Amino acid sequence: MASSSRTDASGVTRKLIRLGVGVVVAGALYTGGWFYAASWVKDTVDRQLAASEQGMHSAACSNLTVRGFPFRIGLFCDSVALDDRPTGLSATFGALRSAAQVYRPGHAVIELDGPAQVRITPDLVFDADWSLLHASAVAWTDGLDRAAVAYDGLKGRLNVPSEGVSVGIAATHGEKHLRRSGEALDLAASFDALSLDLGDRMLPPLDAAVDLTIADAAKWISVEGPPADAPLGASMELRRLSLDLGDGKVASLSGPLKVGDDGFVSGTLDLDITGIAVWRDRISEAFPEIADTAAQVAEAIKGLSKDGERAVVKLKVDGGTVYLGLFPIAFIPPF
Repeated sequence: MASSSRTDASGVTRKLIRLGVGVVVAGALYTGGWFYAASWVKDTVDRQLAASEQGMHSAACSNLTVRGFPFRIGLFCDSVALDDRPTGLSATFGALRSAAQVYRPGHAVIELDGPAQVRITPDLVFDADWSLLHASAVAWTDGLDRAAVAYDGLKGRLNVPSEGVSVGIAATHGEKHLRRSGEALDLAASFDALSLDLGDRMLPPLDAAVDLTIADAAKWISVEGPPADAPLGASMELRRLSLDLGDGKVASLSGPLKVGDDGFVSGTLDLDITGIAVWRDRISEAFPEIADTAAQVAEAIKGLSKDGERAVVKLKVDGGTVYLGLFPIAFIPPF
C-alpha cells in the first residue's frame, strides 16, 4: 500500500515538473516572439519613414521606440511630423503613444500631445493645443474600418494673412468619428462649448454636432484612398447638423446634398428651429452688418411657425446659395 502511494506521488510530481517546464518554455518562446516582433516592427517602420523622405508624402517620428511587453505592442515617438508636398500641407505634433493588444493587433489606441501646427502653402497656418487627445482605430489589410478621436481643452487659431483671416477656436470637449457602412462612409463630430474669436468680436459659446453619410465613399479610408478630386461629385445625406444655445434654443438642418463638379453644394434641407427671436438677436449681435437681413429672415420664419417660437421650414440650396422660398439667405463656399 505504501509503495502504491509513493508511486502515485512520484507520478504527480513528474506531471507538475512537466507542467512547470512547459510553462517556462512557453513563456520563453512568447517573450522571444514578442521582442522579435517588436524589433521587426521598429525596423519596418524605420525603413518606411526613411523611404518616405525621398517621396512626395513623408512622415517623421523622432526617437521611435516599440513598447508594451508583455500583452501590448505600440509605437512611441517624442514628436511627429508630416509633409504632403503635392498639396503643400505640413504638420508637426508633440509626443505620440500608441498600443494594440497582442491578440488584436488591428485595433490600436493612440494618445497625441500638443502643441500642433498645420501649414498649407502659401500662408495658411493653424496652431492648436489641448489638455488631452486620444484616438482609436480599427484597420485590416484593406485599410481603415473605423476611427474615433476625442479631445478636451482645445484651443487654436487659424491665420491666413493673404486673406486677412485670423480666427481663434476653443472647445471644452470634442469628438470625431468615421466608419465604413457598406459602400458608404459615416462621419460624425461634436463640440461642447464651442466658441470663436474673430478678432474684432467673440461669438458666445454653443454646442455643435454634425452627422452625415457620404455615398460610395467607404473606399476613401481604404488602401485605395480618396480620389484626387474628392469630394467633388459626392452625394451625401445630412442626417443632422445642430447648433444649441442652451435652454432649448436649438437650430438643426437635415436633408440630401450633392457636391457639384465645380465644388458648389446643391440640395434641399429641412430647418427645425426653436427660439427664433433668440437666434435673431444672437446673430445680430455677432454680425451687426447683417442685422437687417437676420430680422427679415426671422420674421419670414416666424410667419411659418405656429407659436412664433418654433418652425420647420424647407430650404433649397442651389450652387452654394441657400434660399428660403425665393429669397437667398446664406451662401456655402465651394469645396
